[in-house]
Amino acid sequence: MREAPHTHTPLSRLTVFARLAGALAALAASACSSPPPEARTPVLAAPPPKDNGGAAKGGEGGTEHAAALEQLKVAATRPQTDRQGSVRLPLPDGPSWTRVRFWSIPSLVGFRYGKGHHAVVGAVVTHVDDNTVAGACTKSFEAWATPWVEAFEVELHRDSPIAVGWRAKPVDSPRIVEIDSVFAKTATLVARDNYAAAYAAYPAWGKGSCLIVGVAVPSRGEDGRAREVRDRFIHDVLPKVELTSADEPKERY
Repeated sequence: MREAPHTHTPLSRLTVFARLAGALAALAASACSSPPPEARTPVLAAPPPKDNGGAAKGGEGGTEHAAALEQLKVAATRPQTDRQGSVRLPLPDGPSWTRVRFWSIPSLVGFRYGKGHHAVVGAVVTHVDDNTVAGACTKSFEAWATPWVEAFEVELHRDSPIAVGWRAKPVDSPRIVEIDSVFAKTATLVARDNYAAAYAAYPAWGKGSCLIVGVAVPSRGEDGRAREVRDRFIHDVLPKVELTSADEPKERY
């Protein structure tokens, strides 16, 4: 597979949230009732316009965004990897994702779906004394994410975590991993939108490392579709993340 170029993504409203997507779920204090669904206009699924890999500040709502979300709901998954070949992510409509870097945050890998940022996936690595201890990886991510979260005013609607069996490699015995999901409303100078997000914290690479993979889907007036895309990641993507290297990758981007 041809390696996608790294692209810097400026601090747009989605880029900021992509940093926080998993952290918001982890730091939510309680669950809230969800708002009623919005009226929905029928839209055919379609991939976004070809991404040339250039810098982008995010996108707008409308038919293109709705069609891209529909595509993410139904498209077959295709594996995508990080630059160091350490993880494999089965992303819906895999060829339409572009590998990106997020400004000022060291990540293992990031992807955007179309130049309009119709969805963003990111992965980071945290460290603990023993990742076999229940909740250790999640707590390490909370500690890592707290400085990012404190700077933002966010209204959260958190769902109950889902426990899934996860195999680091297909031949491994399954381990229990929790997937957290959240619907967030942000309102800052650089971030004003609703987002559906989910993340999982995996024990990885020996006993001292944790892999965190999260997805953030901006609503842009499509709350229902954004939730449905997030839910597909919860069921079809996050439980099937694979480790493809024996040792923790050293580089961050």
